[in-house]
Amino acid sequence: MSIPKINLYFKEKSQIYKKINTKVIFKVFEQIKKTYNNDGQVFLMANGGASAIAEGFAVDLRTHPFVNDDKSVTTSKRRIKVECLTESSGCLTGISNDIGFDFIFQEQLKNYMRSKAKNKNDLLIAFSGSGNSANIINAINFTKKFGVKSFCVSGRGGGKASKIVDYPLIIPGSSKFPGQTGKNDNNFHIEDIQNSLSHVLVGLLKEYVQKK
Repeated sequence: MSIPKINLYFKEKSQIYKKINTKVIFKVFEQIKKTYNNDGQVFLMANGGASAIAEGFAVDLRTHPFVNDDKSVTTSKRRIKVECLTESSGCLTGISNDIGFDFIFQEQLKNYMRSKAKNKNDLLIAFSGSGNSANIINAINFTKKFGVKSFCVSGRGGGKASKIVDYPLIIPGSSKFPGQTGKNDNNFHIEDIQNSLSHVLVGLLKEYVQKK
């Protein structure tokens, strides 16, 4: 019987959305505004399916806030600087092969980190299922030395990342839907909400930029 399973999926998701900590989302938006106003840079990173979400987020941040609603004319507003650390297969495979997968984000970030004075307005955003991936943790710890603020959206209790970032957002709940049980518990819902959060933040930034 597929209908009950479909209903289960959306019932679980609706329950999770009601428990999301919107205060954290607001704080992250305030940080994005600060990053934009001070010409800082946003860095995005994720593993697996969430990496596609991070790439979509990067595309939206680079474009949507700076394009009129009718899409006919772009605004003259200064754009926000965004770097998605999953976009280059060359970097990812090269670093993995030569240095190790645990450093695929940290090694890329070395190209941008200069000092606390120069990077204090930057923001590192991570999408993670467990919050425990070594490449995520290494990147967060590395950028903290340069005063970079960090935000991680993760599930399953938040993991190590939730304890070291400035803005942790933990996706609550557990799932009985096929494909997101066991070690993958709630994974579809986590990724769905990560995607939703990217849209929320882009929409809020668009409203802010258009009113400036």
